[in-house]
Amino acid sequence: MKTIYKIYPLTVALAVAFSSCELNEDLESVYTTHNAYVTEKNAQEGVNGIYRYLKGANHPATFYLNDLCTDACYKSGSDFEIFNDNNLGGSVELARAYNGNWQMIGCANVAIDNITLMDDEKFKPVEKKEELLAEAHFMRAFAFYQLTNIFYEVPLITNGYYDAAANPTLATIDELDAQIEKDLLIALNTLPLQWDASKYEGSEGRPTKGATYGYLMRLYMRKAGRLSEEGKDATAAWQAALNYADQVIATGKYSLLAKPEDPFNPRTYEARNNAEIIYAVRSTDKSPSGSYDLALYFTPWRYNMGWDIFSVPLELYWKFDKDDLRLKNLLVGEYPDVYDKAGIKYQAPTLAQVGSLDNDKSNPKVKELGQVYTNKYFYEKSGTYDYNTPNNLPLLRYADVLLCKAEILNELNGVNQTSIDLINQIRERAFGNSNHNYTLTSFTTKEALRSALCDERLFELNNEGVRRIDLIRMGLWKDRLDSYMEAIKEKTEKQEQNRGLTKGFLSAQWSVYPKFSSNPLKKYDKRRYFPIPKVYTSKFPNLESNRSFKEQ
Repeated sequence: MKTIYKIYPLTVALAVAFSSCELNEDLESVYTTHNAYVTEKNAQEGVNGIYRYLKGANHPATFYLNDLCTDACYKSGSDFEIFNDNNLGGSVELARAYNGNWQMIGCANVAIDNITLMDDEKFKPVEKKEELLAEAHFMRAFAFYQLTNIFYEVPLITNGYYDAAANPTLATIDELDAQIEKDLLIALNTLPLQWDASKYEGSEGRPTKGATYGYLMRLYMRKAGRLSEEGKDATAAWQAALNYADQVIATGKYSLLAKPEDPFNPRTYEARNNAEIIYAVRSTDKSPSGSYDLALYFTPWRYNMGWDIFSVPLELYWKFDKDDLRLKNLLVGEYPDVYDKAGIKYQAPTLAQVGSLDNDKSNPKVKELGQVYTNKYFYEKSGTYDYNTPNNLPLLRYADVLLCKAEILNELNGVNQTSIDLINQIRERAFGNSNHNYTLTSFTTKEALRSALCDERLFELNNEGVRRIDLIRMGLWKDRLDSYMEAIKEKTEKQEQNRGLTKGFLSAQWSVYPKFSSNPLKKYDKRRYFPIPKVYTSKFPNLESNRSFKEQ
């Protein structure tokens, strides 16, 4: 019969839904503290329960929290668009990310505590026990990594029997990093290079050894960026990150696909399970978690019957080289209105044209777009009203690893040929030739190459949930966001000019941004991270200090 499965509740008040580990499964009976974690099947169901919260923690929150508050993504009127810090404590999306990751941690803690105590002979083969524990450790590490990316410091809870009456306190970022690394190293010992799909239902959504190497690489890159920010020697951290990047590459399981759009192709099972994706929230309904409805967020109703939640700012659209296939094949700057029989064409302007394209007398009529759209998450089922879209939400892909290795080598050695070659792998695919390749003489300083890498990552990885994290690590958060806000001001003033308006008439469209306010961005600004939701800080005020580092 269909039941809700609740065992060993984690009744910590850190998250509303952190009070239980729930599984919707076809179970023979209701599990209790007396009959749960008795068989291998119980243990498998307990681990499956961790994945159940993977989607909720990452979609759509990852785009709100890591893209929309940067130069990579746009939504008119959103508090996240160069975010309004004062309004975020009560945000549903912020709570979604906080709760979802704590739910994963809660289920992982329960699974680790209980599976560890089970007799080895319960598992056939016996190695299955360590495999399940490896998955649980990876998922706990992943959730803590996501929380620390978003909130900087959070409580560190690794006990499946956490006392409901306890008052949670913040751990230091170093303590949290140490736990993340410990869990990933445990997972690394047992996770396979590739899951056998014939033996493991939903194997596409489970972490692998390559994904574990990748998150160890990201963890050490983040640590290196933080050490550099603090004026400390980051060499050892960069070296560790390089080792793990090389390990991802050495698996031989991953490669760049032929075209920039290929990693996002939703049309077949084979296309979705391609060699460029290392870890993702998978679209398949056979996975313990699925990324259903993802495409609807990224397409407007009059283009592809979507919900028009996330778009791409014109300021980014204009930065692309006109020959870049990531512009031609992955960005939509012109389309006909699917509902208008007489013909209306929506068109993105150039900077010179902005504010002047609307033309009701032309055939078809032209309507000027204030933003463009990405086709990374193409809504294949348009017109069917079927919102279970077959799109993956990539969390780590091979192109990212290649650019990460280029960045690491630049930080260790300055401008070098290997970094140039790695970037050129991405650019040759992006342009379909080597005409736009960099050479060793293209950059004279480490800082210049770092800046170019920052731009390349924006072109390649926009709207994949990494931009804010990149900018913080590279020390370019204030620089790029200030530049973005200046570009918004320039666009608005050009619009005023083209429409014959008094200068300053549209200033409300840019003067609301921090650069033009009494509280401009600082280089090391607490606004780089998010406040823990008010529903928790109201009860536990000490959680309000999660961003209590020195601002500069």
